[in-house]
Amino acid sequence: MRAVARIALIVTLALDLAGCYSVIKTPDIATASVYGPQVSGGALSPQEVAQLSSWIKAHDAGWRGLMATAPTPITMAIVMREPGGRQTSLDLFEAKDGTAMAYLNAPSPAPPLERYLSEADVAALRAAVGH
Repeated sequence: MRAVARIALIVTLALDLAGCYSVIKTPDIATASVYGPQVSGGALSPQEVAQLSSWIKAHDAGWRGLMATAPTPITMAIVMREPGGRQTSLDLFEAKDGTAMAYLNAPSPAPPLERYLSEADVAALRAAVGH
């Protein structure tokens, strides 16, 4: 079984390196908090957690392996915790030219992922988390 998991990880990494896009598994979010330089941060309400989960499900495709360090400073960071305590973060970076990228950092052994976001995607994410 361990060999199968190791092979699956190698294949996943190889496909990520080849530039393939993947569909993420939506985390089971128990709680979430939002932070950022221009965000009045804090814990999300149960309704906001549900809206965040819906946003992630609607944007589960188009992710690819992060091949470089994510840019800084980020605009907004969302830290999600699963019922078992595992933590995943979703970082939003918005450039001055209007482009935006999301960076998903799930627990190991999952590699960090990135995804382009349109202005509508960013607006929907901000609305979901109340910012």
